[in-house]
Amino acid sequence: MFGSRDDALYARVQELEGRVERLTGLLGTLLNDGDRHARLTELAERAEGALRALEARSGAVGIGEPRFQAALDTVYQAKTFGYVAVYFVGGRTARMRLLIGPQNPPTASAGYASVSSGVNSYIGGVVRPGEYWMAATHRPGLKAGFECVFTPIF
Repeated sequence: MFGSRDDALYARVQELEGRVERLTGLLGTLLNDGDRHARLTELAERAEGALRALEARSGAVGIGEPRFQAALDTVYQAKTFGYVAVYFVGGRTARMRLLIGPQNPPTASAGYASVSSGVNSYIGGVVRPGEYWMAATHRPGLKAGFECVFTPIF
């Protein structure tokens, strides 16, 4: 769903972890055999090197990005797939829109919340890599009583 590249990286990491686990299990029986021990050590080092290379590549596609608290009325550009949550925490009544789109600033409304009616005090939406997004208040600069969090999806 989120791209074959992420799926392929995840599958490769799983495969390498399985190989390292199997090799570690063999270590106990092979310690007395010097040639086999040397080969096992070499394979373990190669597997660890491959794992480090995958970890480095995963950072380039956004894997491992931290969740962060986003400022209201501020435009962000997603590096990876993510979920934006905008929620009411208290205070004055306000209206919010979650804007997402390919242009800066985004203009497509993905959701609306108004706490004056006591309902719809939450907006959430998925953002794709490269898209711009913003939790927009009805009056920029005023304290709105809402908070916004972006969570990368791997």
